[in-house]
Amino acid sequence: MKAPKNNHHSSGYTLVEVLAVMSISSLVSVALGFFLLNATKDMFWATNKSIITNDVRHFTTRLTKETLGSNFGVVYYSFSPEDRSRASDQKQSGETGDCLVLISMDPYPDVDDDKHYTKLVVFYRLPDENGEGPVYRVEKSFDTPQPIEVNQGYDHFEGFLASNFPTASTSADIVLELSRGLANGNLFRNFGNNTFVVNGEILHGNETKEVTNTYNLTISPRG
Repeated sequence: MKAPKNNHHSSGYTLVEVLAVMSISSLVSVALGFFLLNATKDMFWATNKSIITNDVRHFTTRLTKETLGSNFGVVYYSFSPEDRSRASDQKQSGETGDCLVLISMDPYPDVDDDKHYTKLVVFYRLPDENGEGPVYRVEKSFDTPQPIEVNQGYDHFEGFLASNFPTASTSADIVLELSRGLANGNLFRNFGNNTFVVNGEILHGNETKEVTNTYNLTISPRG
């Protein structure tokens, strides 16, 4: 009588099958990793681009409104006292700087009298060694309009400016967190005829992934 055949088969996997499964799993993991990395980058870019768009809109709208409410403007290389101490420090047509002063004047006390200073608004940038820095804004309104003392000499406005803003404070209101000037490395260009061009780049993100957007705005006080 013949012995019964052994029909038992092993339920394990062969080495080839195990290696095949591991290879497929590795490929799936790599593909999933790339997908998540790209999705994270896209979300990072979209988030910061949206912030920049809002910053551009806020800054340009505010600057345009401030300019239209002023009579004329002056550009200096910077808002440091040594760069705005003389009338010769005022940037002429075609020249650039990181400080824009907007001056408002009205006749006082009657409409037929001489004009007096009523308000000063200053936008200035304080760049670091990489040419990047925040944009600040300071303001001085005069409840009693201040006389324009031209008899004090050629530098009368610079003296008046220094008496109200003796330093370039870093505690002033920040209107742009981080900006790079594109007008010869500066933010403002005197275009001539009381017209100014604001040319810069807003920065967001970090050193690993920087998101930027440029803006170019022409502004003119009402004169």
